[in-house]
Amino acid sequence: MKKTGSKKIAERYVNAAFSVAEQASSLAVVEKDLGSLATLIRENADFRAFLNNPLLTRNAQSEIAVALLKNIGAHTVTTQFVALLARHKRLDILSEIIEIFLEKAALSRGEIAAELVTAKAVSAKESSAIADSLSKTYNRKINLSTRVDPSLLGGTIINIGSVQLDGSLAGKLNRLKQVLKAA
Repeated sequence: MKKTGSKKIAERYVNAAFSVAEQASSLAVVEKDLGSLATLIRENADFRAFLNNPLLTRNAQSEIAVALLKNIGAHTVTTQFVALLARHKRLDILSEIIEIFLEKAALSRGEIAAELVTAKAVSAKESSAIADSLSKTYNRKINLSTRVDPSLLGGTIINIGSVQLDGSLAGKLNRLKQVLKAA
């Protein structure tokens, strides 16, 4: 899904948008708007198709995006930013841009986003205990999201930035398989 080099491009747009949002004292509102857009991208196949539609002109994509954002009451900075992305034919990397923006906003507040992947659903109490433990290790507030992946068989995987802590049964079996192949 991610294109080669799109991360660097996304980071440039994020840095510009972040700076504008900070100067306008609207960082929290823009962050909330982009979080809502991320949910829309995840849950709405038609919206994803719109973002990746090569047949729409830059102006048409921009007009549609602006109308949609105004309809949901998005902040002016958010609306102008997404319109800019549309005019530059960058809506196809909007998910990546949003992800980087949200991470940068969390870091600016001294928080780190982490993902807990388990074979079975964990309780809120267990999730909170893991977040607390990670907070002590990293000396920052951890915003922990959870996801269930039955292919893990058991155990957990924790993703924090570019670090992955793999304590899953599937991961252990794969590592054992690699050791046996090397022997």
